[in-house]
Amino acid sequence: MIALSKNTLPLGAWGTSIALVVGALVALEIVFFLVRLVIRRAPSIRLFQLLGRSKRALRALIVSTVGAECVRFVEPRMRSNFQEVANIAIIFSIAWIVIVVSGILVDLTESRFDITVSDNRRARRVHTQLRVMRRVIAVVIVVVSLLAALTSFSQGRSIATSILASAGVLGLVIGIAGQSTIGNFIAGVQIAFSDALRIDDVVVVNGDWGTIEEITLTYVVLAIWDQRRLVLPVSYFVTTPFENWTRTNSQILGTVMLFCDYTVPVEELRRELLEFVKTSPLWDHRAATLQVVDATEHTVQLRALVSAATSGRAWDLRCAVREHLVAYLRDHYPSALPRTRLEMPATPPTVGTDDTP
Repeated sequence: MIALSKNTLPLGAWGTSIALVVGALVALEIVFFLVRLVIRRAPSIRLFQLLGRSKRALRALIVSTVGAECVRFVEPRMRSNFQEVANIAIIFSIAWIVIVVSGILVDLTESRFDITVSDNRRARRVHTQLRVMRRVIAVVIVVVSLLAALTSFSQGRSIATSILASAGVLGLVIGIAGQSTIGNFIAGVQIAFSDALRIDDVVVVNGDWGTIEEITLTYVVLAIWDQRRLVLPVSYFVTTPFENWTRTNSQILGTVMLFCDYTVPVEELRRELLEFVKTSPLWDHRAATLQVVDATEHTVQLRALVSAATSGRAWDLRCAVREHLVAYLRDHYPSALPRTRLEMPATPPTVGTDDTP
């Protein structure tokens, strides 16, 4: 048999430590199993589904906490080192749990505001603010946990003291080196709480039409209509003008431009437009009119103005109106379509010549 020295951790202590950790993890699984049984009786409650996201963090906290209690089995000369490691593990486990819990609370709050309804301006604003707040909270928790971990042992306290002593110079260096990142961070918070841009807003950026898919503290993702993704820094929307089609509501007007001959029957074409949009489910019954907006030396320009509840419906309605009016002119008034005229001068009469000598 191998003899253990006095400074060696006894095998019984190892067994006790392992038993405590395993017992704590088993107790956690039993608690989650009981919660699952309770939740099954109330299917509308998603508490267990959300708590499942914090399961790993709870495991880490239990292991680190039990490990801190098992430090007393370690020999005295190594006990302080193990205690510091256990304290740091507890700090980061708590920070992990707080981040998960804050995310769960944000998700529960978001679920109360449905952005799939037609009038969802307030819901989109809440979703945008909550998502930015989640990231801000996560950053703050990480920074606080790092500072707490540094101050939990003597070497770390000296490092933290040195950092605080040189905070002015360090802040200046970081401010110069990370000016763009810090600017985007501030712009992200500004956009979230100024209500200038929201999740699911319809915007036009550099001629690209799309919806706001994601807003973070540093960038914005624009889902373009052709399924591309345009990623822009948050500061872009603070310093550069852009079109927001859903700033106050989602209703929008759409235009259809037609170039016709001067013989086009405007009144009849206007009646045909009204008859067509009345049968279209895309029209929201707010506006439908046809006007002559320009006249050149060759054609007249007609503008059909129609309204829709959303930008997507307005696009489809514009295409449908354009197709119908062009087909109507082609079938009933082909002479009203654009044409090029060429005026030929009259041919002078042929004068006969007398060849008689």
